[in-house]
Amino acid sequence: MRNYASQAPTGKRLRRLKPRQRKKLHVGEYQQFVFELKAAYNTDASSDALLDDLIDMIESRKLYFGGGVGEGKIDGIVSTGLGSPTEEDRQAALQWLKNRPEITDAEVGEFADAWYGCD
Repeated sequence: MRNYASQAPTGKRLRRLKPRQRKKLHVGEYQQFVFELKAAYNTDASSDALLDDLIDMIESRKLYFGGGVGEGKIDGIVSTGLGSPTEEDRQAALQWLKNRPEITDAEVGEFADAWYGCD
């Protein structure tokens, strides 16, 4: 999984910001999280069908997937329009991947700040 360096305002600066500024900067109570999704699959399987099924599962939970499928790999991030995915969403994505017969290896990352990454 990737290691991100956060540039989010913290401590004293965060306390000085008004709610409007915190919302604009996506910090404090307006912070949004995403998680990374990675998997390897058998190249004999159709990547188009796998991608369609993955997107159907993701959208059924009112989530978004940004990334790609190809050359035996799935790599991307999962987010929501507003707010953050839940731990149940994260576990459901992992379980869905592990239950697919064409998937040979699957992992989901920890939650990371959608706007600033993580430390």
